[in-house]
Amino acid sequence: MKCLICGGEAAGEVCNQCIRLEKVLFQKEWGFKAGLIGKSEDLRVAVSNLRISGRMPMGNNSKGLNTRIDNVSHYLMNVKNVEETTFSGKKAAMITIENSETKFVRYLYLPNLDDMAGFTAAVNDAKTKAASLTERIRQQKGLAPAQTGVASTASAGATASAASFTQAPRPVTTAPLPAAEKEENFDTVALSGMADDLSEFETKIKKLKVLRDNGILSEEEYIAEKKKLVSIF
Repeated sequence: MKCLICGGEAAGEVCNQCIRLEKVLFQKEWGFKAGLIGKSEDLRVAVSNLRISGRMPMGNNSKGLNTRIDNVSHYLMNVKNVEETTFSGKKAAMITIENSETKFVRYLYLPNLDDMAGFTAAVNDAKTKAASLTERIRQQKGLAPAQTGVASTASAGATASAASFTQAPRPVTTAPLPAAEKEENFDTVALSGMADDLSEFETKIKKLKVLRDNGILSEEEYIAEKKKLVSIF
């Protein structure tokens, strides 16, 4: 499976390398019991600048039929809307997940969520950050043309109520920004992840040089190992 952000190999919608840039913005844990004799379930949800994940009822029916409680993880930009509904007779948030390319649609339910407005606002804020971070990653991977500015999506107050939201398109400009201004626009989390990668890469290169200089590695072996590191990072 290909990562929906960078196109690399992934077990889910987002690869491990992109997940390293993840920052949790909202999380909640609570209990839920369906009906009078239903089994008590521990539910959780986390919203980051890349994903929405957790353990909750999920299914392919917007009426809440044929659902199962399972661990879920979805790319945040595939969240189409959040609305208030009922699930097993209790008030719940319903999250619609849709992949426009594969037409994959899923419905996630958060029954008995006691902070509906806070959750919806968090998803709005996270989608803005996800759009920006995704663009940065794709530019770094050469999967998207460099853009000189990213207009933020419409604010949550203007585009979402406590139950639903839509995302406004982001205009693209062509005039180049000064290098300093580009650096200031990068997401702090992305820069931190890049710095970690560079530090780890430099450390491993230095170790290879020490091994070569001490005769443990031949020049050919040193070059081969160095190429492997470059391909990884």
